[in-house]
Amino acid sequence: MSEDPYASLDPPEGDREGPPEPLFSDVGTAGALWRGLRKRCPRCDATGIFKSWFDLKETCPRCHLRFEKETGGFLGAMVINYVVAFTVWVVMLSVVLALMLPVVPVIQLIVASIGIFVGVPLWFYPRSTSLWAAVEFLVLKTDPDYRAPVKRDPRAKDLE
Repeated sequence: MSEDPYASLDPPEGDREGPPEPLFSDVGTAGALWRGLRKRCPRCDATGIFKSWFDLKETCPRCHLRFEKETGGFLGAMVINYVVAFTVWVVMLSVVLALMLPVVPVIQLIVASIGIFVGVPLWFYPRSTSLWAAVEFLVLKTDPDYRAPVKRDPRAKDLE
């Protein structure tokens, strides 16, 4: 009775492989954020993650990374959008005031401000959304339970 009843379930020593090969190369912080700014998946760099200009798909079509972890999870994307619009506005205001300080063109500043606060957020929205998805991916990678997708033996598909 000293035999291990489960020993026959182990694969032979020659069949053992090393750790599974990752499906996608690991990306650092700067790489994930750069992918987000280019409207790409932060994990696999896939394009086509948007259904339309304002609608991000639920998951990546290539690696199946879930973008929105919870309802309302893109509040950070809205903050990024507002910060970018405000920064563009401050730069425009500073340049105009520096060049025309004795006589301030109020009407033109109001029109330019409206154009910036409407146009920049509309143009930058997809980038801020995918950038925030990259931030959430980077936070997900710090979780001790996170496992990157690995290449699997196609024969094991029936076992899943």
